[in-house]
Amino acid sequence: MKRIFFFVFSLSFAPLGAQPYIAVQPLAGPVDFAGTFGELRNHHFHSGVDFRTGGRTGMPVRAVADGYLSRIVVRPDGFGWALYLSHPSGYTSVYAHLDDFQPAWNQLALDRARRSQTHKLDLYLEPGAYPVRAGDTIAWSGNSGGSAGPHLHFEWRDARSEEPLNPFEYGLFYGEDTYSPRLISIYNAEGKRAVISNGRWQEPIALTAWPDLGIEFLDRKHPQGLSLGMQRLETEWIYMEDSSQVGNLGWEMKRFSFDETRSADGHMQPEVKRLTSKRTYRIAPSLAKSPKWTGSAPDYSRTGRYHLRLRATAANGEVVTAEGPVILTNRDSPWKGGVGVLAGDAGQLTTEHMELRWAKASFTEAFSPELVEVDASHWKGLPDVPVLQSLDYTWTPPADYPAAWRSKTVLIGRDARGSYRIVGEARNDGRIHFRIKIFGDLRISQDLEAPMMSSFGTSTFQGKAAWSLRLEDNLLDIVDYDVWINDQWQWAYYDAKNKRLHIPKPEDLSELHGANMRVRAKDEAGNLSTFDIIIP
Repeated sequence: MKRIFFFVFSLSFAPLGAQPYIAVQPLAGPVDFAGTFGELRNHHFHSGVDFRTGGRTGMPVRAVADGYLSRIVVRPDGFGWALYLSHPSGYTSVYAHLDDFQPAWNQLALDRARRSQTHKLDLYLEPGAYPVRAGDTIAWSGNSGGSAGPHLHFEWRDARSEEPLNPFEYGLFYGEDTYSPRLISIYNAEGKRAVISNGRWQEPIALTAWPDLGIEFLDRKHPQGLSLGMQRLETEWIYMEDSSQVGNLGWEMKRFSFDETRSADGHMQPEVKRLTSKRTYRIAPSLAKSPKWTGSAPDYSRTGRYHLRLRATAANGEVVTAEGPVILTNRDSPWKGGVGVLAGDAGQLTTEHMELRWAKASFTEAFSPELVEVDASHWKGLPDVPVLQSLDYTWTPPADYPAAWRSKTVLIGRDARGSYRIVGEARNDGRIHFRIKIFGDLRISQDLEAPMMSSFGTSTFQGKAAWSLRLEDNLLDIVDYDVWINDQWQWAYYDAKNKRLHIPKPEDLSELHGANMRVRAKDEAGNLSTFDIIIP
């Protein structure tokens, strides 16, 4: 695809004091979104705004304000190809899942990669060395890294703290909206649902503690658009037996720390997620720190009938309300009304073959944890409570466990919000230690197989000719790889999502006919494989 550059001359010569925070939109033309700031994702808050690109890559991406290039990232997962611009206003703009950088910056990245013989890049550049003006084309949109489809991920951060901010508050254009936000239904922790119609639900919904409830919220930019997040929630409880007993709580998602992004799991009702797969918004806070709730909580111990009022604000500022009856019962609740056995303290659980230890404030709830051993390599953590920081699991393998497996032992953890795989650390006492942010279904496995390579052929990469090789592992991630042609190191890019290794071809191929290409790859367990190819 032919690359197109844009320069916005009217802004290039404007004085900095006259420029708004975001002076130019990162993509030209009408905007549509696949995600908004702060919305609930499994195991994290969404840290930016996702611009839809109509299923295409290669759309020109523009600098949103004057500044300079401060960081370049190239990696097979996460943000993929990404650029960070620093601005004199004290903010940083981030552009991720890119297909390519503008030529000078692409060459800069590749030169640094070849110099250090590394394929993953995280370059912090000298301030001001690579200036940029608002409206300059800095890259082209893509689908690199952990992207689920072609789009541009854009962030606006506080440069001092690196905390992501809501970019719509700093000049990002939302555009025309033809779909009004809706509060669809209210769920309790047993998965029972009360449908909201015309701003009300009629039948009372029962709960054992206020954190039982989850609100289903739906917003789109247009009827055919993708679901977007809630920006603010305000709640009011009125105790029907004594109307003077009123609770008011609310939050607004304006910024958060990446250290607290795991709080997203506590911001959604975990049992509703487990039973229905829906990400519903809590109407009462968990032990997670973000977002910060304000107001006065209702009396957790006062059972009876309440009238609940909800006021939700969408990303574009539009407000929707709903209200209806709830009944607080005196049945046992796993959440213990905020004063459970765990209550946020450190602790441990032990079974015959597994020991679990956790530090203070490791979970989103005050609850009574249980670790059930199904067999010597399978456990269940109950109930399904989200984890805020890594838990320490130490496994005692059977006496006949092969010594060669100890460094290749994997703990696979799953909960209602996702899964992790982590290679253990063998200890001198014969046990194997794991640190993982999962309290749910846990199984021991082994990765004894080296990465597999196949299907060598030709392809294109960033619009240029390349060789392509399928590269995958049976269980874990590929953490390292290298390519040599006639013993000369070659830069290559691994597309982890599609399991393809792309090796750009040099312009002159005449001298490489019959040359030997060797590819080496290693997984997280240290299993290593090599692949030798004679270049046709």
